[in-house]
Amino acid sequence: MDEVSDGEAEKNEAPSGKEAEATAIGYKVVGALQRSDRVFKEYEPVFAVVQIGSHQFKVSNGDCIFTERLKFCEVHDKLILNKVLLLGSPTQTIIGRPILPDAAVHAVVEEHALDAKVIIFKKKRRKNYRRTKGHRQELTKLRITDMQGIEKPEMKTNGKPLKAAVKKPEKIAAAS
Repeated sequence: MDEVSDGEAEKNEAPSGKEAEATAIGYKVVGALQRSDRVFKEYEPVFAVVQIGSHQFKVSNGDCIFTERLKFCEVHDKLILNKVLLLGSPTQTIIGRPILPDAAVHAVVEEHALDAKVIIFKKKRRKNYRRTKGHRQELTKLRITDMQGIEKPEMKTNGKPLKAAVKKPEKIAAAS
């Protein structure tokens, strides 16, 4: 009675396998985008360097990036990119060794698309040998919505960030 058919075992094992594979690439699917979620937020002078698969991207709020096709996610899914290598703002920079454990970058899948066609043409002179192949890379377009793990500078009413208080060195008259 404890025996499970191969098909049922694969169904039970599939979600954890998908999550493990997505984690290895550097993201986690949170769920579908809701109407109440605010995708477009005010500009914040904060940036991050994230790793997705074998590629690294410098991103900030509102940026759109094209990555290799991400498995197990659909259009309008929310993602958490958890392989954050560096976080920066006007006042501080945090560098991971190799990643920052408490940092996360939130993104939304906007579309799945195909890249421009790449033509591979092989030819050998005087041998009447010609071969043509084409290839279109599958891409996923991500919009960065939020960053966690760094203090964000406060905004003034006119939209520019406040500058950090800088101490001016006091001049001391030297006795001669």
